[in-house]
Amino acid sequence: MNVAVVLPAYNEAGNLTPLVDELMNVADRDALNLHVIVVDDGSTDRTAAELADLGRRITCLHVVTHRANRGFASALKTGIAAARSRGCDAAIFMDSDLSHRPDDLPRLVTALSHGADVALGSRFVPGGRMEGVPFWRAFISRIGNAFGRRLLRLPIRDLTTGYRAMRCTVLEAIVLGQDGFTIQLESVVKAYAAGFTIVEVPIVLGTRRHGRSHMSYSARLFGDYWRLLMSCRRWLRQPAS
Repeated sequence: MNVAVVLPAYNEAGNLTPLVDELMNVADRDALNLHVIVVDDGSTDRTAAELADLGRRITCLHVVTHRANRGFASALKTGIAAARSRGCDAAIFMDSDLSHRPDDLPRLVTALSHGADVALGSRFVPGGRMEGVPFWRAFISRIGNAFGRRLLRLPIRDLTTGYRAMRCTVLEAIVLGQDGFTIQLESVVKAYAAGFTIVEVPIVLGTRRHGRSHMSYSARLFGDYWRLLMSCRRWLRQPAS
């Protein structure tokens, strides 16, 4: 399977080199055919210089640059377009801050190889967990996912995980319109509504090693989440829309 690893990156200097090196080690160990696509979303630190250094020794690294910061969802969509243009069979999405472990990546690829259309790296299935994540963040994640699952009546425990694998046939079939972190939930619900097979595999979520988190737990975020849940209910009733 020809797989693209899509890494949206905004000011991730210090994280990208160890992350890409670990991905290459996993690819060599498990004989995976990986392309690493980094979307530099208008970084103002040394991200571009670090990627240039990496590109001189890693031939499967592809960098797409936004001149200005457009936000997470836009970077994700740019990465999807790059993966599709390279003829990849699937795309794996993960954070660039080392909070997602490359060692968990083969589980996602295996799930697709066994017939899944979407494989979610789940914190909330047996074997999945969070390490070093502040209690209040872990609590919000658990409550938010439990609430969303109950409201939408979906058999999915981790609706908002950023670590996931999706066949490109799924990415071609669904239209993603969200412009923030809520794109994570949108893509899962639209894939489910379209009838694609979704499975969850356990992952361990850690914390970033360098830099500051780009996630802001504000009243606006929770308001956007509620509004998205209402849209999700409509998509599930009328998937064709």
